[in-house]
Amino acid sequence: MKPESRIDLNQLDFDVVRAILDFLPLGVYVLDRKRKIRWVNKRVMHRLEAQTFLQSEEKYCYREIFKREKPCRDCPALKTMKSGLMEHREIRSEYKGEMRHYHVTTAPLMEGPDSKGPLIIETVQDITYQKKSEEELKRINNFNATIIDNAPVAIFTIDKKGRFISVNPALATLSKLGSKAEDKLLGFNWIENPYTVSCGLADHIKRGLRGKPFELQDFPFITYRGDGHHIYMHFRGVPLRDKSGKIEGLLCIIEDTTEKVKTRMQLVQNAKMSVIGRLITGVAHELNNPLATIAFNSEFASELLQGIKTGVVQEHEIAELREYLGAIQEQAFRCKGIINDMIDLTKKDGLEVHKIDLKVCLDNLLKLVNFKKFKIHVVKDFAPDLPPIKGDLNAVKQCFMNLLQNAKDALEEREGKTIWLRAYQADYMVKVEIEDNGMGIHDSVADKIFDPFFSTKDTGKGVGLGLTLCYEFLNKMSGNIEVKSTLGKGSVFTITLPSFTKRERKDSTVAQ
Repeated sequence: MKPESRIDLNQLDFDVVRAILDFLPLGVYVLDRKRKIRWVNKRVMHRLEAQTFLQSEEKYCYREIFKREKPCRDCPALKTMKSGLMEHREIRSEYKGEMRHYHVTTAPLMEGPDSKGPLIIETVQDITYQKKSEEELKRINNFNATIIDNAPVAIFTIDKKGRFISVNPALATLSKLGSKAEDKLLGFNWIENPYTVSCGLADHIKRGLRGKPFELQDFPFITYRGDGHHIYMHFRGVPLRDKSGKIEGLLCIIEDTTEKVKTRMQLVQNAKMSVIGRLITGVAHELNNPLATIAFNSEFASELLQGIKTGVVQEHEIAELREYLGAIQEQAFRCKGIINDMIDLTKKDGLEVHKIDLKVCLDNLLKLVNFKKFKIHVVKDFAPDLPPIKGDLNAVKQCFMNLLQNAKDALEEREGKTIWLRAYQADYMVKVEIEDNGMGIHDSVADKIFDPFFSTKDTGKGVGLGLTLCYEFLNKMSGNIEVKSTLGKGSVFTITLPSFTKRERKDSTVAQ
């Protein structure tokens, strides 16, 4: 054996060494060449629940420690005896029906005061709990990796500097990089990417790396391909922290919502056109009246002009001609106003906040629906001091037109058809109530009427998007819509919109 690998107890205080070995938090055994146990420390004595250890007993390490009848394969004590060096080995042993794991270290030991021949010191540490924890952690990591790899959404992580450190297959698909995704993305700095910067996403990511989680719904992002097109995505950023709470990176989850957004935009436009289609009949009737008046007055004016050609013109005829021409002009402007209202309803522009005279807006809408033709009595009750509201004029018109049309449809088979239209101020808001004495809404479906494609009407009378549009438009304008209905008695829809303050009114023009 090599002297430098041994502990010479003749040169040390044996009692001091023994005290040190007793203090160690692991089992310590002293073995002879036959692997018979010559001495154990107090930790072993405690485990054996023994007061003393008798060397005369035939106790071998493989029996006492590992509960085996034969020496362990690749016994570290035997290797130490041959090599004179320290050896390490992990040994498994079944004990009381449970598999135990031990980390065994052996080293050569020179003879003690009462020993005969060289000895081996062996330390045994039970690492069963540690191994179980490692196996459980490995199982959890494998399980999590399987979930992430098979997730239908893109999941990746970036470090504190914004560089990709992991990507999943869904991100490879979303980025259209395929098998090259890891090679292309790992190490790539995303917050310095010009496309990420230009769309504003880099700012959100930087805030996430400072510890603020974020969630972006239908966020428009211009792709790296530079083709001018962008995708929409639901983006969630979750800061990753170590045990001390220090930010280590950012977990990013992306769901491609492009098709969903495009479909919703198309549905909104289709619903707009559906509203226009339902108004065609009423508008055509509304245009017929002024056009008939124009034709009637034009005919009389033409007859008077025939008299002027003969040179015989009476004073009252000149006055009549002025009256006819004035009526023609008035009705022509009325036709123009109706057509302009129709054009406004079909605009595709985004929501813009204007100051809207609600009374004028509602009066104009009432002219577009020929309630008299359907024998519906409309009762208006507008507060005299009604302030202007804040909102997008086209969206406000569509909301109220949908509700008025719904009220008209609800009254088809009723007697004494009536619609009550009330508007009043409530704190900093304006409330509009549209009430009808129609058929009402059943309690079982009352909570579904704002859901897309849900309709209580007969097939062909609506696609079920009118109230959905109302809800979305009002929500975007910081407004609200509520309904109270009793089956067989009617419904009351209450729309709430923000009003302009006195200071805001001075700096704004009124939209009608």
